Amino acid sequence: MKLAIDTSVLVAGVIASHVHHARAAVWLQALASGRHSGVATAHAFNETYSVLTKIPGTPRIDPVTGERLVTRLRGLIRVVAVSEVLAAAAIERCARQGLSSGAVFDALHLVTAEAEQVDAVVTFNVRHFARLALATSPRILAPPDPPSIAS
Repeated sequence: MKLAIDTSVLVAGVIASHVHHARAAVWLQALASGRHSGVATAHAFNETYSVLTKIPGTPRIDPVTGERLVTRLRGLIRVVAVSEVLAAAAIERCARQGLSSGAVFDALHLVTAEAEQVDAVVTFNVRHFARLALATSPRILAPPDPPSIAS
């Protein structure tokens, strides 16, 4: 199965103390084993670094460790560059639905997933993605989904 992985899953998957770590780690392990293939926007990796290096915790994740964690994730998940066309499509999708501010980042991830023809978007922010989805959009899943999807 080809999956688009959202920032929320990337972050939870690498922070062992995160409340959703176990749920996210299952999906990252499936990617590492080759059971599924994954994509994420270059922007998702930048968001992941931003969150990792600012999230409260002990010990704090310093910039060098944050970079190493993101590099490890990039080894599991194919990075998709965001084109001008996709960036414009994300803005258009938000404008048509009357959405503003950070919704454009979710839209960017979703329109990229659509362009990549993934089977599903894996996120802990299902509601945010669902409001942007079209009838032709990939499934939007919160980890874990039924075993038939995860296996």
